[in-house]
Amino acid sequence: MTEADRERWIQTLDGLPADQTPAPDDRIAVEANLSGFLGNMWLNATIPEVQGVSVAELQMVAVQYFLNRADAYSAASLAAMTELAETPGGRRAALKALERLEKLGVAAPSWYGEELVLDACWESGDVYGDCRTYFMSFLAPSGDFALSYTVDYSDFHFDMVTACGHHPDIEVLLSPHRERNAIFVDRLYVPRRCEPLEVYKGTFRSLDDWDIFCVGGDPGKLDFSYVAVRSMWKARLRMLPQVEIDPGEMVAPTDEEQGLRNGAFLTYLISGNRELEEPHIKAIDEMCWFHGFNGFSVSPVSAFVFLERYLPGKYEPGDPVIRAVRDLMPDFVTWAANVTDVPLEAVPHLEYKTGQLLKGYPKWKAMNKDIARIPRPRSL
Repeated sequence: MTEADRERWIQTLDGLPADQTPAPDDRIAVEANLSGFLGNMWLNATIPEVQGVSVAELQMVAVQYFLNRADAYSAASLAAMTELAETPGGRRAALKALERLEKLGVAAPSWYGEELVLDACWESGDVYGDCRTYFMSFLAPSGDFALSYTVDYSDFHFDMVTACGHHPDIEVLLSPHRERNAIFVDRLYVPRRCEPLEVYKGTFRSLDDWDIFCVGGDPGKLDFSYVAVRSMWKARLRMLPQVEIDPGEMVAPTDEEQGLRNGAFLTYLISGNRELEEPHIKAIDEMCWFHGFNGFSVSPVSAFVFLERYLPGKYEPGDPVIRAVRDLMPDFVTWAANVTDVPLEAVPHLEYKTGQLLKGYPKWKAMNKDIARIPRPRSL
């Protein structure tokens, strides 16, 4: 880290307006404020142009800043850092700095060291398995609070965090999901209680294994709510059961499975009096193969990745197979949904989303091998 880097972060900390320096006794406000700042540090450490600056170095700048400032807000920020700092070294440094401030007569906030208890965990999401929102509520003497965390999943690219939130009242976070999901039951289910282990399994990979590919190679395009809540979520996740989770291997369909699916879809098409040519047979093979990893499935996200990430990495836009895919894809998703576990009421939305993707398809100018994704296990 250069001195210029250090000065830039000191100026950022020093330039926080008064409304961004909450009252030291307001634990959730202090933690939210610090989490946003630590998230900004993490984000900058992942941007290629400044990757030489590590999160650990940046955390030490924050510790030194709060130590030098030596006031009640700094003590509260250091108290929050003893839990929220990403690295163990950062948490230890914050603890030592807090002890030094206490010797200087600057007391830790009243909530420091209080017992924080996990109250309940919830989940909601879509019926296809493409998206989950997890909720955790906590009880504390200084005030209860809750967090929410939304992840998009795909078998063919990394987990992507699309929204996060925090509030003292868990019901405030749950209510919008209850109301919206009750309206759109054809694609969403209302929040339901879940086990802490499910929250851990559903979110832990997304904290570091996010896909820069999804944001066009620019980490700065990540949803800001994720950047702001990331440190808080990571810290609370450490309170949950820690298990070794083996995502397993991506198992491609066997020749026998592939043949059976190809034949079943072909039969479905022929029964509808579709006229098929050689490119259609190849298109059937591509669709059934791509959607056949780790069991046969179809969803709006898998349809998107197939059309916009897999095919452009393998074919030129004018290839007859691409035209055949465009012709057969609406039939394919309808058939695949009916032979898998997609709820009947969720099929129209899947058909609609696929139809939107096919408008003006294909949209790319030339084959791009760099865009293709290797199938990977889902976190779910």
